[in-house]
Order: sequence, then structure tokens, then C-alpha cells
Amino acid sequence: MNKNEDIDYSKGEIFEKRNKVLPTNLTSYDLLKTIAIILMIIDHVGHYFFPDVTWLRILGRLCVPIWFFLIGYARTRDIPFRIILGLGILLGANLIAGEKFFPLSILLTLMIGRYYIDAWMGAVFRGGEALAGLFFMLALLGAPTAIAFEYGTFGLLFTVFGAMCRYRQERPDLMPENHNKQFFFFTLASFLLFIGVQSAPMEVLTGWHFIGLVAGMAGVYFILNRFQPVELPTITARLPKFVVNILQFTGRRTLEIYVAHLVAFKLAAMYYMPERFQFLQWQWTHENIIEYAKFIFTQ
Repeated sequence: MNKNEDIDYSKGEIFEKRNKVLPTNLTSYDLLKTIAIILMIIDHVGHYFFPDVTWLRILGRLCVPIWFFLIGYARTRDIPFRIILGLGILLGANLIAGEKFFPLSILLTLMIGRYYIDAWMGAVFRGGEALAGLFFMLALLGAPTAIAFEYGTFGLLFTVFGAMCRYRQERPDLMPENHNKQFFFFTLASFLLFIGVQSAPMEVLTGWHFIGLVAGMAGVYFILNRFQPVELPTITARLPKFVVNILQFTGRRTLEIYVAHLVAFKLAAMYYMPERFQFLQWQWTHENIIEYAKFIFTQ
């Protein structure tokens, strides 16, 4: 790393700066984010309107590693005001719909990941005990931090995974020689831990439900581990223009879609299920979050 002393790692100045003008063609980002959007909406449909349909929640959970992965994989480390605004809007919507103050939205978790990822990558560069220490730190802090913000530091393991994938592709000179072996075990442990965490609070997650979650997470790993940012001119040319426009919208306006659909779902849930979502009857946190944390620590 001595030959790269001119790079300020703390500010994310590791990768070559690229033009931020969005391409006219579809990109792999557009398709990956569209998949994540669809899975996310399925998850929220299950949460707000069909809480007893377990398969909706299982499918929906598959979007979580994708969002955290993309934060680590990205070059940018900026935290624009619109993300903070979105966090505030969703907090207000939670209080209006009689939900909980804590945990705060996943937007906060993603901001934490974006802010700290370069510091955490220092442990990845050193490898060995430093990398193992990073894993156990994020894993052990997962339960208590999940009370404060969604997914806690469990999700941030996938942010490290995303950054590792980017470095492996573009800056292999910064990675330890035995990176491939360590990369595999870190990633495997992260996915297995997430499967366990998601299974724990779902008492009905047995049999085919559990197999479905494991198979789905394996598919997500396969896609993310091979993800590369490329333009797709052939696919763009073959698809109808309106389909291209939809895919680019869902792939490039993810924050707006996330905030808008959640606000709409909360309002609809207040109307159709007032027994669950009562106007301004919010609480600080949910009892099952505390029980969930206790479960993790007592296993």
C-alpha cells in the first residue's frame, strides 16, 4: 500500500473518478435496482396488507442484501440532503400512522454504511484477524443496533461485501494475497448470519419457507458476486421505449419510490386496517424488537 500513499482512503478517493451523467442505455444498475424495488414492494405489501402470507415476506427479505451491497459497491460517499429529508418524511409518516419511533428507517442504516465503509475497508486490506474482528464487531452489535435503526449492523456486513467486490474488480493491488479465501468465508458467514437473523422472529419459517429463504439468498449471492457496472445497448434496442423508460425510472429514482410508496402504504393501511394503524397512536419502539434482541443474545 506504500505505493498508494497519495490516495486519501478516508474520503473514498480510491477509484478513478467517472462522469456522473446517466447513460441513455439501460445499465446493469437499472436492472439490479429494479429487481430490488420489486422485491421491496412485495415485502411491504406483505407487511402492511397480508401479514399472514409468509412467502411475501420471504421474497421481500431478498432485497435487503442488494441495497446494502450497492452502498459499498458505489464510488460515491456523499450523503445528499434528499436522503435526510426522506428519513424525516418516513419518521413523520410512522408517527401519523401509529407505528413506532424506533427503529429508524433503513435510510439511516445506509447512510451509516456509506459514511464508515472506507474506514472498515482498512480491516479488509489488512485481512486476517483485522477482517475477522470487523465481522464479529458488526455481528455482535447487530441486535442492539437493530433497536435503533432497521437491520442494525447486520445489514452493514453486506456493505463491506459490496466494497470488497468493487476492490476485487478494480483495485486488486490493495487486497491481501489470500483475499479470495477470506472473501469467501466473510461473505458466507454474512449470508448465513442474515438467514438466521431473518428466521429467528418468524415462528412459521420452517420447512419449505426456510428452504425458500436459503435458496433465494443463494441466488442473490450469485448475482451480486458477479455484478459489474455495464451498459446494455442490445437489450435497450430490443425493448419497447416505454419499457426502457420504466426500467430507468425504477433504477434511477429508488429513493423517491421508496419514500413515496411507503407513505402511500401507511395511509392506505390506516384506512383499511385502523385496528393495526391508529392515527397518531405511535410508540417509542415495538416489544418484539426487544424480544428479538433478547433472543439473539440468549442463543
